[in-house]
Amino acid sequence: MRFKLLASATVMAAPFMLGAHASATEFSAKLVGFEELPAIFSKATGTLDLDLNRNARTLTFKLTFPALSSPVTVSHIHFGKRHVAGGVTVFFCSNNSSGPPGTQPCPAGGGTVTGTITGANVLSPAGQDIPAGDFDALVTILDNDTAYANVHTTNHAGGEIRGQIRRGDRDDDEHDHK
Repeated sequence: MRFKLLASATVMAAPFMLGAHASATEFSAKLVGFEELPAIFSKATGTLDLDLNRNARTLTFKLTFPALSSPVTVSHIHFGKRHVAGGVTVFFCSNNSSGPPGTQPCPAGGGTVTGTITGANVLSPAGQDIPAGDFDALVTILDNDTAYANVHTTNHAGGEIRGQIRRGDRDDDEHDHK
């Protein structure tokens, strides 16, 4: 009888466990100078890890980068394909007035920033038809490999390191940077 009850409980709980797992998706990027527009000759690399919780409608992030050629000014997610510039969709950090109120400061000499993104953090890049606050639009651009992260510095206002955001952990694949 105990075995039947345990088996029954396991079968009943399985959809809930699968549903919770299915709602979580990892994304990542390796940021390098060669991905910038124009390309930057830099040995510096950064990493971005994103954990999307579709049920909670949150995107947690961990962005790590070394000291770059000059102090960091800002870092964010853009809406754009590889080797194409796009508008800013979400800020990670900012050391100038370009970030929305409450944006955390960037470690100017390199370091790590972490946080959680919600719909309230989603911006409307000019001419790209994403409504401000549209978390579903952010998820769609991530799901379609149409988002990139970059870190801007005083020497490279357009960005010093950049990486296309892809589904999966950075260790899951070889993120093509050719």
